[in-house]
Amino acid sequence: MPIKENTLILDGYTLTLEELIKAGDDLSIKVEVDEKNWPKIRECRTLVEKWANEEQCIYGVNTSCGGLVDYLLPRERDNDFQKNLVRSITTQVGKPFEDTMVRKFMIARANSLCRGFSGIKEVNLKIYLDMINKQVFPLVPRKGSLGTSGDLGPLGCIASVAFGEWKARYKGEVLSGKDAMAAAGVELMYLNAKEGLSLINGTSGMVGLACTVIMEATNTLKNSDIIAAFAIETLMGRYNPFDVRVHEQKYHPGQYATAMNLTKLLAGSGLAIDEQELSLKLQSTLKEHKGVSVADIPVEDAYSIRCTPQFVGPTKEAVQHAHEVLFRELNSSNDNPLIFTEWDTFIHNGHFHGQPISFVMDCLGIAMVNLGVVSDRRIDRFMDEHHSTGLPPFLCKEDTGVRMGLMGGQFMTTSLVAENRTLAVPASIQSITSTADFQDIVSFGLIAGRKARKIVENTNHILSFELMCAAQAADIRGVEKLSPAGKILHKAVRETLPYLDHDRVYIDHLEELKARIESGEFVEKIEKEVGELLIVHTREK
Repeated sequence: MPIKENTLILDGYTLTLEELIKAGDDLSIKVEVDEKNWPKIRECRTLVEKWANEEQCIYGVNTSCGGLVDYLLPRERDNDFQKNLVRSITTQVGKPFEDTMVRKFMIARANSLCRGFSGIKEVNLKIYLDMINKQVFPLVPRKGSLGTSGDLGPLGCIASVAFGEWKARYKGEVLSGKDAMAAAGVELMYLNAKEGLSLINGTSGMVGLACTVIMEATNTLKNSDIIAAFAIETLMGRYNPFDVRVHEQKYHPGQYATAMNLTKLLAGSGLAIDEQELSLKLQSTLKEHKGVSVADIPVEDAYSIRCTPQFVGPTKEAVQHAHEVLFRELNSSNDNPLIFTEWDTFIHNGHFHGQPISFVMDCLGIAMVNLGVVSDRRIDRFMDEHHSTGLPPFLCKEDTGVRMGLMGGQFMTTSLVAENRTLAVPASIQSITSTADFQDIVSFGLIAGRKARKIVENTNHILSFELMCAAQAADIRGVEKLSPAGKILHKAVRETLPYLDHDRVYIDHLEELKARIESGEFVEKIEKEVGELLIVHTREK
């Protein structure tokens, strides 16, 4: 449900990706569970306690876990086992995730637990919420999760802090889990049957990361359309191929949306070419020469310009599909076993498996590689005087030859395209058996999410250089000829670096442009001018 009065109310069914990201990033937002959920949470725990006392054989209640599942445990050892379960799987390595990402993991886990199918005690779920609201940030190293039986390692780092072990950051200082909880005034959890398992046995880590990647990719896609339009007009490309009448005849929602965006962004340009007018000009040339002649301007644009909607559209649809999958996963009970109070029963299952997330993150990553590819191809046209319709080689107008212009920038973009292609090797098909063949098929969902996020970041670097090239070309051709959207972008770029009439190191400028792309600043400025930019278009029936 929407964030109201700076409070996010979780009900386990309606949390959107946008709300998760906003609440994760904005530490002032308080997170609570809907009052309507608490009765079912209590009823679920009552059933678990009943079955534990009756010594019914239930996974994680009175059995061990993983490769030791056949070991049956007495009731009086449940606290020992639940803590040992968490300790044993808390084996992540590498640089920790940022605090705000860990907060997203925790909000996603709380949203799943509050549905009332997992069996956690009310007091312990409230402690979990206290950790979120009082900003106790467990350290969660980013490498080592199988993504099956959930994000055991990442969620184990959080759960171990909840009962006073491992490490957490509180007010900028890394403390022991016990000291961090005490400093924040948060009570330590006491775990009973199934509770340790409920805290770790879910997909909430990869979900929090994947939701972040989707939001970042969505921003990159909008920037890609904006920068593509700026590049197309400064390369004197044609705008007619983006006419939505054309795209109605081959309707794909992402393609159609891209065509609509480009049409709006190129409106009013004095540089983009009307192919109808060009046709008349070429007709007169043909008549004048009365024989075979060569046009002084290309009859059609290269695919990296003309086919932008067809090339970028599928990427948008991949991101939209990932959004839909993650919404379902975010609002799910994704642990094992599940407790059904309405039927007074439990059911063992495999909801902890992260394959849906892993697969869509791989697909999203592969799709985002294409944004960098098409951007690099347009950059190449800026560099090549034979393909830029009158621009100087490497956008170097002054002192050419002594100066190298923007030649070197393409070294970076080509390198990142190659790196992205390497990162696009799927993680979701790399299953390796573990745990004495108990976890014999795994998802590697957190790996897929980390790779996809790196691809998005690299793509923003590539777009930053295309943006820089388009601004340089605009100055050469005449800024006054730009579309309204193009003028906004040109002005914004010139706030970061001037027109380059001499060679200089511009690494810092590229980093600043990338940061501004990632901030959403350019999207906000342009949408005020042309209206909302679409990711996909919903066809009216």
